[in-house]
Amino acid sequence: MSAGQDSREDTARESGSDSESDSDSDERGRARHGAPRAATVAGARFANATGAVARDATPAQRSAESVERDARRARAAAAEAAAARAAAAAVQPTSPQNEAESPDSRDGTAEAKERLIRAVTAILNPLVNPPPLQEQCVVTLHTLCKNVVDNPSDDRYRRVKATSRTMTQKVLACRGGEEFLAAAGWRKVALDYEGYYRCEDTAHCIELLRIAEDVLRKNLRLCREKTERHERAKTREKDDAARQKEEARRAIEEDKARRREAEERKRAAKAAAS
Repeated sequence: MSAGQDSREDTARESGSDSESDSDSDERGRARHGAPRAATVAGARFANATGAVARDATPAQRSAESVERDARRARAAAAEAAAARAAAAAVQPTSPQNEAESPDSRDGTAEAKERLIRAVTAILNPLVNPPPLQEQCVVTLHTLCKNVVDNPSDDRYRRVKATSRTMTQKVLACRGGEEFLAAAGWRKVALDYEGYYRCEDTAHCIELLRIAEDVLRKNLRLCREKTERHERAKTREKDDAARQKEEARRAIEEDKARRREAEERKRAAKAAAS
């Protein structure tokens, strides 16, 4: 092999080694520059995942991350509030006013009202009860029911003595009065060896009394009108009887006067004949 060929081979080997060293240095440089960039990307991903803002993030990135963090917090707060409301609604008892009435309760209310209407119709029957007694009975029953409805916690209004003059002369003496008491929830009980009518302190009894008070209130005006008509009729009958009596008295007086005149004429004629 010649000296020229040896020199060319040495030159090629040197250039190859130089290129290899250059490529190695380029790879090391890219690795050095690429490592911070990869760390930055990983940090941004971690910040997005945890809600933290990277120190070297741009203002736009910081603003976007803040908005995203606030949105996540708002969603979490809304979810907690909804869960709290659901828990409170589950614990809070439902009131009777908010509960929907069942068909059975509506049927029971309608049946109770029907019994009360039948009882008050019996009270208002003029063939068995005169209008003044009807009015006294309706007014007394209305007062009893209204007192309990207006004062549900006062036990004084929940009982009335069965032998009192008010009950015997105004309610029990009227046909249908005792039936109405039973339909309105009043029960006859013995307290201190005496008979009483008493209504229980229950929601069902209060509802019955409220319905009874409404039924009686609607008939109060009718009872007063019937009583007024009855009183006017009685006054007319009394006036007619007095007028007829006066006319009969006058007729008797006139007949007596005619008889006296006839007797006087007879005596005068007899005296003239003698």
